[in-house]
Amino acid sequence: MKLKLKLPREKRESRTVVTPPPEAAQRVDGGGPWGPTQFDLPDRDGSNSQSIWIVALAGVVVLLLVAALWTFAYFQFS
Repeated sequence: MKLKLKLPREKRESRTVVTPPPEAAQRVDGGGPWGPTQFDLPDRDGSNSQSIWIVALAGVVVLLLVAALWTFAYFQFS
């Protein structure tokens, strides 16, 4: 036998938890009241080539590190 207990939902008043800083009203572009984010600041020419190179370089470094560790473990334990 299943017994379902129905409790009344608690009503809470909505309130503002955090307010933006006063100087936020003067900002026009770039991220809203809390300032710009990394996604709001593209290169001036609209290209993200620098970001692409950084991510590609980090990926290559990680792959080389994994390959080096695998090779070391292979020859060490075989």
